[in-house]
Amino acid sequence: MPLKTVKHLNYQVLPMPAERYFIDEEISLNHKKFLKETEFHHLVHVMRTRPGEKIELVNGRGTLAQATLLDIHKEHATLSIDEVTEESLHPSRLILAQAFPKPDRLAFILEKGTELGVDEFWLFPGHQSAKKEVFSSQQERAKALTIAAMKQCGRLTLPSISYMPAIEKWSPIQGQSFFGDLDQEAPLLVNALSSATPNYPITFFTGPESGWSAKETAMLKEKGVQGVKLHHHVLRTDTASIAALTLIQHWLMLNKAS
Repeated sequence: MPLKTVKHLNYQVLPMPAERYFIDEEISLNHKKFLKETEFHHLVHVMRTRPGEKIELVNGRGTLAQATLLDIHKEHATLSIDEVTEESLHPSRLILAQAFPKPDRLAFILEKGTELGVDEFWLFPGHQSAKKEVFSSQQERAKALTIAAMKQCGRLTLPSISYMPAIEKWSPIQGQSFFGDLDQEAPLLVNALSSATPNYPITFFTGPESGWSAKETAMLKEKGVQGVKLHHHVLRTDTASIAALTLIQHWLMLNKAS
């Protein structure tokens, strides 16, 4: 049987597959891979895939593979890699710096932020955050949420999640950066974006449910982060993050198209 060539594609929206699975390793043409744990359970017990059927694999690093299920064992499934597509990645970096919110709001932000193309999540304790740390079990759940969202929305890269100290311990922020500001004199985010060209990385800072402290606002400005308004209403932390990401991504898409 002749070897199939590796395909390359520019960034595009891919159709949502019926069966797409995540494997955290490099994927090579005509090699065998083993699906285990959560993904194995979903393959066998939820989707009830049978030997000989086709599925898709992603590794969160820009690779999409077509695979055939060869065998099902007690704790893993054996797959044969039939075709590999590599996405040509854009050099942009979009970062959401999110002060710790409540767990349900954080789950929403991680899921929707992944769908909206966030490359990195920086999570940190805000002065007025109800919680000051994220435990290992919560970190595992956070990664699982981004994996599920990546598979669902069709993207091929998995955003990273970093757990940062409080803002006062940060160095000056590189690239373009903004934070949600309630100051009536702050410009609208859309106006701040319209007068600029993308300078990566692009970072948006969102406070916790109780907002920024006056000290945090001053420190953000000292570090070169521009305060902007998103709406004339006060937005909840998850609403603010998603609204900001949507506006920034729309601006980036317009710039890429021009």
